[in-house]
Amino acid sequence: MKKSLFLILCLSLSSVIGAAQELQPNKKWGKPTQEELTMTEYAADPDAEAVILYNKVETYYTIRTNGFLITNEVKCRIKVLKPDGKDWGDVSIGYRDHETNHDIKEKVVGLKGTSYNMENGSLVKAKLESSMIHEERLDKEDKQIKFSMPKVQVGTVMEYEYRIESEIFYDLRDWYAQTGIPVLYTEYSLSVPEWFRFSIEESGVNHLDKEQSSSSINLGSDIIPTKEYTFVGQNLPALKDDDFVWHARDFGNKVTHELRGIYVPGQVHKNYTTNWEDIDKILADDNEFGGRLKKSSPLKEEIAASDIPSIADKKARALAVFQLLKKKVRWNGNYAFEAKSASKLLKEGTGTNADINFLYINMLRDAGIEAVPVVLRKRSNGRLPLTHASIKYLSTFVVGIQDTDSTLCYIDASVEAPSMNILPPVLLAERARVFSPKGQGVWVNLQMTANGKAKRVIQGKLDSQGKLTGLCNNVYSDEEAARVCKKWREATDSLSMISRMKERDGIDITKYQRKSLANKALTVRESVGFTKQFDTAGDQIYLNPLVLIPMKENPFKSEKRDLPVEFPYCQQETLNVMIELPAGYQVEDMPSPIALEFDGMAAHVICKKNDNQLTVQYRIEIAKPFYDQSQYAELRSFFDKLVESCNQMLTVKKI
Repeated sequence: MKKSLFLILCLSLSSVIGAAQELQPNKKWGKPTQEELTMTEYAADPDAEAVILYNKVETYYTIRTNGFLITNEVKCRIKVLKPDGKDWGDVSIGYRDHETNHDIKEKVVGLKGTSYNMENGSLVKAKLESSMIHEERLDKEDKQIKFSMPKVQVGTVMEYEYRIESEIFYDLRDWYAQTGIPVLYTEYSLSVPEWFRFSIEESGVNHLDKEQSSSSINLGSDIIPTKEYTFVGQNLPALKDDDFVWHARDFGNKVTHELRGIYVPGQVHKNYTTNWEDIDKILADDNEFGGRLKKSSPLKEEIAASDIPSIADKKARALAVFQLLKKKVRWNGNYAFEAKSASKLLKEGTGTNADINFLYINMLRDAGIEAVPVVLRKRSNGRLPLTHASIKYLSTFVVGIQDTDSTLCYIDASVEAPSMNILPPVLLAERARVFSPKGQGVWVNLQMTANGKAKRVIQGKLDSQGKLTGLCNNVYSDEEAARVCKKWREATDSLSMISRMKERDGIDITKYQRKSLANKALTVRESVGFTKQFDTAGDQIYLNPLVLIPMKENPFKSEKRDLPVEFPYCQQETLNVMIELPAGYQVEDMPSPIALEFDGMAAHVICKKNDNQLTVQYRIEIAKPFYDQSQYAELRSFFDKLVESCNQMLTVKKI
């Protein structure tokens, strides 16, 4: 009998635990359940700092006397599970409100919010007050509303809702099913009048339930048929940013839209962009884009009076123009697609990369060099759609300079040093389009034009007390040189940079020199004099033969990964070490050489001894910038083995 009662109790308990683990979506707004209020972790992701319990977005058209209005209704409920999860109570809502073009106008209305907390067994509510809501302008086209939910703490359930009413009837907001925390339930419904034809693309690796149906809206006495779309996602994992992915949302579940055309029976029949050739032509006809490319620059006479037009080598001439440009204006740190006038730019002396790039193209034209914009989407903003052409996702452009009849070289105003084919990693788009006013643009992969090289040579002398006195000469080329320049440019001061080097490598720096050379290629040379103390025990010295360890730990720490791995660019690094051992000492056990290869990656570490000279060679090459998540285990193993070899110690012992 006791066994039976015990069995029943176990079964009952397991059923309660199972029910707790299978949290069901609560679709009742304004009424969090007891289970939501008392939960302490999300079973599907116990480490989650918070979880979206319910998120619903409804997008639909209504008709007003002056045209169509798009309404986006948003409702969101979040549970805070850990201290870091409180940050999800700080919310920003971006919307468009052009300063001068009143056709580009949206507004946020109906913003409400409530926080729910259990205090001494009772439910306590806190309302979002107007004093907690702030509006700010981001630029001439964009604004945002920011608010912080009240009394947010571990255990809080918070709900907020709002509507975005948009007069931009031709532009639908993209919908993202996943975010930086897991999602229990999310839903997106879209109702589009049949007059509007959109390319609607749903992408992502997780399953979404999808439905499509028909309905209608009234226009006076007329009825307009509508197409209804619904997407539902449940138990979706967190989509977290990572050091080795540019835009995590590229790989999450989402729905994007692009207007193909408007077809009003008997009145309007207008096609919009259907392919990239059409976009080329639209840009060519745009006075602020194609029109600007035909102009001379305000610096035409200054260029003609200089020796620039007489420089025979085309690249050298283009770089001379760039040097003149950089004396006149500086980059303000922002990327853009549209630009202010050249005269205004020169007057103000600062501008976006688009402002400066347009002027640079005009100056190149004055110097007898053909150049074109190469339009793209910044890597941090995501990839361009693959299934349809889209002008709205273009975010900036770089300058393509005709090197030969069939090749281009690239430069952007955001680079400090004048060098070809060295672009900031954020602009190294896999798909960039060389603009053609005749609609004959071509695609280029800017990633494959970029390369970073680092060559390091260490020469040192080890004494019997384990102290190494050495000199390290570094040569950085191309993208690696640009990275080093940027690092020093952004540093507070030189002393802070040297202090970081000392701390990172465990050395005392006795001398430091650095020199940058910029011409057709960018090179940075460093010379570092240093001493480093290794551990000793009696007549033994414990030495890492690489001295300044190139890879101390594996950058890929997680056992599994849901996102691909994206390196900023292809790269090579070599380190050659030559150490003179103290007289009467020898290496007790030489480390075994290691050679690794994996799909575009190769690395080796080789250690040799000749008389009292110890030499080590380290090399790694990454010839491929993108690795799918299915390759992650092998990629992580590659770096595990390399890190193990880099941290291998050897013993130097007195004979």
